[in-house]
Amino acid sequence: MARYEAESIKFGEALRDDLKKQRQKEAKEQESFAKKIAVADFAVKGVNTFLKNRVDTFNASMLDEKAYLTTAQANAANILNTKKSIDTTYNGSVTDYMSDLIANQWQTSVEKNVEGMSVQTVDKSGNVVTRQAFDVPIATLKNMTNFKIGNKEYANYEDMLNERVEQFNNLVVQAKSVPSDTKDIETYLERYANQEMPSNIVGFLSRPIKRYFKGETKETLRDKVNKTTQENLNSPLFSNFQQFQGSFEAYNKAFPGASADFIKDFEENLERDSDGNIIDKRFKKIVKDVQTEHQLKSITVDNPETNRRETRIVSIPVVKKVYMDDTTNTMVGKATAVVSGQQVITTLSAPLVNSFAAQLNQFGEEQWAVYTNKNKKAVFNNPVAEFANFIESGMQDDPKKPNKYLESSLDLSKVVESFMAGAGKDFAALVQIPTQQPGETLDEYQKRLDNANKENRRILTETLNNIIEPLKGFADTIDEQLRT
Repeated sequence: MARYEAESIKFGEALRDDLKKQRQKEAKEQESFAKKIAVADFAVKGVNTFLKNRVDTFNASMLDEKAYLTTAQANAANILNTKKSIDTTYNGSVTDYMSDLIANQWQTSVEKNVEGMSVQTVDKSGNVVTRQAFDVPIATLKNMTNFKIGNKEYANYEDMLNERVEQFNNLVVQAKSVPSDTKDIETYLERYANQEMPSNIVGFLSRPIKRYFKGETKETLRDKVNKTTQENLNSPLFSNFQQFQGSFEAYNKAFPGASADFIKDFEENLERDSDGNIIDKRFKKIVKDVQTEHQLKSITVDNPETNRRETRIVSIPVVKKVYMDDTTNTMVGKATAVVSGQQVITTLSAPLVNSFAAQLNQFGEEQWAVYTNKNKKAVFNNPVAEFANFIESGMQDDPKKPNKYLESSLDLSKVVESFMAGAGKDFAALVQIPTQQPGETLDEYQKRLDNANKENRRILTETLNNIIEPLKGFADTIDEQLRT
């Protein structure tokens, strides 16, 4: 880049000197024109090859004015074509275009500018490819406040985005002002001598993103990613939706950073009106409730690190907005691989909460519903711990008297049975037999099937242990009380 700009300056200086020599006897306005050309090094960006070939043989003639104008016209056409694309693809919203551009450049810049974020592996064709160590959601940038990029400070992401939008809009105005004839160049330069008109519009507009990562490491980025989701969940817009908050707090602990962009996108579609109602900005409707569930599914993927086909269990967040008119809208998040029993419990927190009722008497069921409704955030954040707290609150002062909420003993096998039944369609993913894929040999398929079965058994065992072990002490205590 330094060489690129240096050649532009060198060309500008040579152009200035030659114009002075050729036009010493010309009118003052012609000398003024030569000076404006000389300082307009921005106009020749993007044509380095042409300039390098021309700079030594340059002579101040109308041909050079035409060459300068041709460059400006080419850059202008590029900008105006981008504007046409925005009008078609983004319905004219430069803000939406810029937001997508920044998001795309964000991931690319992470790989190229942060040490340790790129890992090399071999693909199925035997080629060495570079992949990103872990995702850094764009929500991490959107959450930043009072940050610095290069020498420029921004109060927040919106300030940076708005600056980019304004720069593009100014470029469109400038592009429309590029003359069609050399006789109008001087008028153009009087207005735009100090404003760059780049040949690479994407590179120009996304330049700050590349500078953002200066000084960042894989460790500092991971810390920021882990904080991002919790910061988003603390948004006042979510304060009415306790089940949503609790569910995703647990999800963020189990799958760090996986839902950051999903939650940020959800938040950006909401606003609070003057009456305190939460409004879906897209549909202009009042949101009455937000219901959250997570689904388990089985998928087959090619693992780039091992260069093998694998069957994986993934968790998928699903959020349903319920409006005041009882219509609904559903958002589905991206799939994330499940590798532990705790992640299964987090994914299936809703059926787990319901399964506890299998052990309760009628009064207990009623009180568990009250407890859950009153403590939604805590219950869906950690269902097992909250159920243990609930059962403990049902113990009476006289240890010979039964627990107020239980039929008799705490039969954990019935809890597990009810849980498995309630989450039957999800647990099917753990026992589903994957099909043989096209191009996969029988031996490869059998190995994949064996590995999937082994992994699924491990995850299922962990899941059940994570439910039973925390409650086992209560069950033993209650059994002992019933025997005395």
